[in-house]
Amino acid sequence: MEEGEYKSTYNELASVRCVFEKALTHQQAKCHQAKHFWLADREGYSCKSSESSAICHELLENLRKNSRFVLKVHDINGPLPHNMEIRVQVGGLRGLRQQLAAGEASAERVDNVQATVAQALEKYGSLQNLPYSEIVQSVTQYQGRKRRQRD
Repeated sequence: MEEGEYKSTYNELASVRCVFEKALTHQQAKCHQAKHFWLADREGYSCKSSESSAICHELLENLRKNSRFVLKVHDINGPLPHNMEIRVQVGGLRGLRQQLAAGEASAERVDNVQATVAQALEKYGSLQNLPYSEIVQSVTQYQGRKRRQRD
């Protein structure tokens, strides 16, 4: 399958793209609004709700903006390089969940992104009011998978 054909088919399957797709494909998060699909040998996620997708998009933009310093990036216009994007998505979701858990021990994986975001909106009133300085600490701490050593 040619790359152009792949992207065209992907856009048909994921008309409302899941903005936390990297966190989901790395099995660090799940979401009840996500719809999983395989295209050729690659996996992807679309969102069942355009309203939820818009809220998640705003959250991800805020996470990127507030993570600039820890990522040593001055200006962010759109998606970050792959590894940085994974750190922002996974670390940001984990940090948000930790703020909502209020000191309770919590699992590594976020079990429902949409429910976590809804709970945050209920607690803080808006995405602008989230404690990003604390959330970003989880972005700093998240390391992802270790590189394999080559023989």
